[in-house]
Amino acid sequence: MSANDGDDRDPTENNSFVPVIAGTVLIGVAAFGFSLLLKTPFAAQFSLEPNDFLIGVIATLPLVLFLWWFTNTDIASLAAFRDSQIEFFASLGFEFTPARTALMALAAGISEELLFRGVLMTWMQYFMPLVVAVILSNIVFGILHMRTALYALIAGCVGVYLSILFIATGNLLAPITTHILYDAVALEYTRRAIAGARRTGAL
Repeated sequence: MSANDGDDRDPTENNSFVPVIAGTVLIGVAAFGFSLLLKTPFAAQFSLEPNDFLIGVIATLPLVLFLWWFTNTDIASLAAFRDSQIEFFASLGFEFTPARTALMALAAGISEELLFRGVLMTWMQYFMPLVVAVILSNIVFGILHMRTALYALIAGCVGVYLSILFIATGNLLAPITTHILYDAVALEYTRRAIAGARRTGAL
């Protein structure tokens, strides 16, 4: 009997996890490159302040409450969008596991905050009003996440929230913490939703 008996999934499907993580890590590499090019050093924007870490943890709660509402809403258009996102993540070609969701959350939270809050927004505010820098940098942030227009809009709004958190604390640690924790919760929800849909035959 082979190790794959009883499992119809292709054992090579998990190879697709590597380019997903690699792409996210490349965002972090790009952030470091642009920080040097645009003279926006991270050291001046990041410190291991316990209070700012705690603020980041607390600031996760509104996002998690929004996610809870979104995952339970009966509004037809949003429910259809929610189901389409589950189908999208299920089609990525690898199994979501707790370890993988944690790694994805860490990679995205650190890389994206360094690039969009630490570099892009910071650089923009050198030569334009802060509110404009926040809006423009998060339009780019939303576009990066544009699987659908609604998804891009939600991502952009979350980006504005993270930008306000960065402005309020002056420390990238706060939005990085919030981003990591929220992504971890959202990806864990996704993992369980995919498993549940497969059990019921919805996927």
